[in-house]
Amino acid sequence: MSRVSVIIPTYNRAQMVCDAVDSVLAQTLPGVDIVVVDDGSTDGTGGVLTKRYGDRIQYAWQDNQGRAVARNRGVQMATGEYILFLDSDDLLLPQGLELLSGFLDGHPDVDVVYSDGYYCDAEGCDIQSISAERPPVDHNNILEMMVITNVVVATNSVMVRRRCLDGLGYPYFDESLRGTEDADLWLRLAGHGCRFAYLDALTCKYRIHGGNESSFRSPNYARRQRSLRLWQHKIMAAPYFATLSAGPRQAFFYNLLLTHLKGDLEAQEEVLETESFNALPTEGRASLMYYVAVDNIVNDRAMDWGRRRLEEALRLNPSSWKCRIAWMLAGLGRVPLSVVIRLRRGMDAALRNQAGAALSPIDPRFQGVRPR
Repeated sequence: MSRVSVIIPTYNRAQMVCDAVDSVLAQTLPGVDIVVVDDGSTDGTGGVLTKRYGDRIQYAWQDNQGRAVARNRGVQMATGEYILFLDSDDLLLPQGLELLSGFLDGHPDVDVVYSDGYYCDAEGCDIQSISAERPPVDHNNILEMMVITNVVVATNSVMVRRRCLDGLGYPYFDESLRGTEDADLWLRLAGHGCRFAYLDALTCKYRIHGGNESSFRSPNYARRQRSLRLWQHKIMAAPYFATLSAGPRQAFFYNLLLTHLKGDLEAQEEVLETESFNALPTEGRASLMYYVAVDNIVNDRAMDWGRRRLEEALRLNPSSWKCRIAWMLAGLGRVPLSVVIRLRRGMDAALRNQAGAALSPIDPRFQGVRPR
């Protein structure tokens, strides 16, 4: 049995997947189990892999069902006690597996370790470190952080103990998700009580190219956005969500309503009516309702929706001077409110520059985090 298995899902990337496999074969750690699951490629990927690698890899073909299904099959085929997921357009640095597995060997209380790496271009040339985008992380509260920001960032920077995946049960990756299934897995593992740790070492490369599914140019971008919304609703309904403190829950709804659902008035309304939203402290709900209302009026030009939500914010918090002024200005039309909001945002920006600190409508512990 191998100590480490690397699972590589692929679809129509005959050349890139060879680069990925080569990066595993070049590891300083010997005896790695390499599992490639071909998710219905039509470009001859199977023939290329078989001819080039033979029995040095495990290879399986399946009808096109999505990356989550391919990864789940890979886990079932894997023999290692430690698992790493490597997308077929990404790479590992030569000491990556040795460093990650060595960390787990030396820290038996850690279930999942993630590391640093590089963003690189299509040719593999480094752009910047992945850690440059990560906020400071308190691993004692990592579940709260994961609810509102992408802590891990790169799937190929993570190594997980096989027993943790088995503890979740099959399917390990949610097969209804397309493009957010990796972040969903890390969040469910954290919610399941698995302990995460960070290894400050460069172990991988995350390749940026025109075929990235997260790119807005991808033909699958719309599908990924739908998956993202589905996942956000899944988080709200998860048993752990109600156990989180008010700050991260409020930050989650701020990101959801004003980033992911921006401009979708009916979808916002659906969230505002959920049990999870209405379980927030009254002042938190009023504050979020205010920000959504102002955005509806100023940016969406949806005066009726905005005024109604301002009225609800005032009902929840009658002493809020911001809500009262916004409601009065909205009565005069969109333009007066827009002017005042622009002036206030300009003043806030000047204060941020002067103080060198972020101003945020959410809990100060979660200022500066990068939303999903």
